[in-house]
Amino acid sequence: MTIGFQKTPGRPVEIVFEAALGLPNDQQELLLFGRAGVGATGIETVITISAVSDVTAATTESELKFGAGSELSKMVIAAVKANANAARSTFPPIKCVPLASTATTITTAAQTAAKQVKAEFIVSPFDASTDSANRTTLKDLCAELSGAQRVENNQFGAIGVAANMSVSDASTLPAPDSQYLSLAWFKNLTPGALTTGEIAAGFAAVLAGNISPFNPVDNFVLGGVVAPALADRISVGAGLESEVALAKGWSPFRTKANEEVTIIRSVTTRITTDGTVLAGAYYDVQDFQVLYFWRKTIFTRLNQPDLKNVKASSPKAIAIKGELIRLAVIFQDNEMFQAVGQLAKDFTVERSISDRHRFDVSTPVNVIPGLHVVATTVRAGTEYDVVTV
Repeated sequence: MTIGFQKTPGRPVEIVFEAALGLPNDQQELLLFGRAGVGATGIETVITISAVSDVTAATTESELKFGAGSELSKMVIAAVKANANAARSTFPPIKCVPLASTATTITTAAQTAAKQVKAEFIVSPFDASTDSANRTTLKDLCAELSGAQRVENNQFGAIGVAANMSVSDASTLPAPDSQYLSLAWFKNLTPGALTTGEIAAGFAAVLAGNISPFNPVDNFVLGGVVAPALADRISVGAGLESEVALAKGWSPFRTKANEEVTIIRSVTTRITTDGTVLAGAYYDVQDFQVLYFWRKTIFTRLNQPDLKNVKASSPKAIAIKGELIRLAVIFQDNEMFQAVGQLAKDFTVERSISDRHRFDVSTPVNVIPGLHVVATTVRAGTEYDVVTV
């Protein structure tokens, strides 16, 4: 019996939840693959790190779980340092999938474990340039986790992160050409004990700590990274080493005069639209962060009580279209989308011709690009060059 059919005198009061009309949580999460020390437990399972904002606490926790001096514990520490030592206020959650101390691949079991959790950035410890097999494994994993059906698993898009320090000539870097990878080039031919896993983890932590509206991270300092030798510090500018690396789809690092190591620009390895035509847009990491957040926003709104378990009627189609346009306007107000007014007329909600229980929805959007270059022309002239006495 419900309160709607009660005959007994009384004043029953129930509570129902209205639809949440705002944007969902924009928190980005980080998952690290890395080799644990000999004797570590939890190999090829997901282990959460609790201390993500305190370097000392993160060191204690990661060394206890993965072994002091292990590759994975170093990666955790590097991820925390990247934000903490740069005085950042956003610290992404960190999950780890330990590999065996002798592992040479991201194993199938480790990948299976990773598929069970949400992570926008997934880090490989293996060299992004020389180890093509593990690079491909990482790319394929992130492509799978970015699939349309993965939203039901709270997965809205993932980018794989790895690094290289051994390549001296940027023109020899491979070009994977994929939106599912963001690869860091930190020229450092004599890195000492520093590992590519640490560089990749620190880079990914900066990307994951960058929440909406997902502004560029140009010149962001990678806290805790020691500057390379003078001979390994790359030239920066048009036609120089930084430009060569970016053209290959790599994210290069530079060293400032004060010895800080910074990100020049964070890009995915997507450099063409079809394997031939150069991509003129949608290759920055932040472009895909916006698109994946839009995917999460749509999924969240369509799962609210007023749009779930309802009839596939024309009024509901109108309601869905109206809500998606409203949310797109919020994205515009938050400097993630532009030209929503012009594009709104092309938002469509149509009944599928093959399944009358289904609506096919289209939301064309224009992501506001990051401002990376301000090109100024100084015009030296003689106008007003008049002397009057």
